[in-house]
Parts: sequence; C-alpha cells; structure tokens
Amino acid sequence: MNVFEKLFKKISAREKTIFIVEDNEVYAKSLQGFLRTRFPDIHRIKIFPFGEACLMELYQNPTVIIMDHLLNTKHSDAATGLSIIKKIKAVSDNNNIILLSAQTEFDVVAKAISKYGLYTKR
Repeated sequence: MNVFEKLFKKISAREKTIFIVEDNEVYAKSLQGFLRTRFPDIHRIKIFPFGEACLMELYQNPTVIIMDHLLNTKHSDAATGLSIIKKIKAVSDNNNIILLSAQTEFDVVAKAISKYGLYTKR
C-alpha cells in the first residue's frame, strides 16, 4: 500500500481535496493526472506554483498537501517548501503533507521527518 492509499484510507469520511505545490508545471500536471487516474474518488486537485499561494487557500482544509522542497525555479524569491510547511503547521498541525524532493542529501529528508512529522517520497 503506497503513501496515498494509506492517507486516503484514514480519511474516507470527508471530501478528498489534494493541494499540489510544485513550480514545475509539467511535473505538477503529470502528478495531477496520475492522482486522478489512480484515485478517482478525489473530489478536487488544486495546483499552486509557489507556497505562498497555497497558504492563502488553507481554509479549504485539503486532505493532503504535496509539497515540493525547492520552489524557486520560476519565482526566485519564493519560499522553500520547508518554510511553507512550517507556516502550515503553525496554522494547523493536523495537515497531511507529503514532501517531494530530488535532493540527494539525507539531511533534507531527516529534517522534514523529525521536525514536521512528514511522509516523504524521494
């Protein structure tokens, strides 16, 4: 059972809304397509090109937030995924967050798990 299945199994009573925070538009759309195909009961998938836009929509109570670690490909002044996660957790500690990272350094993954209690996928 993969990470998505585990999360969706736990949260079956409410509408499933996924936030994808990813600055690579092609990757974000590919991920969206995969999720729609694999999990047809997802109510809504919303893509954000930078984390600050996601913060403004947290009132929608997403089931899962998929967060890219680096978010400054198109917006050089955009906050990192970890700094956005810190802000999300300050608002509500109940969010399910999956951190996506192409980082090869284990420190990024270890920091995310220990500090924010995240599911991680490399």
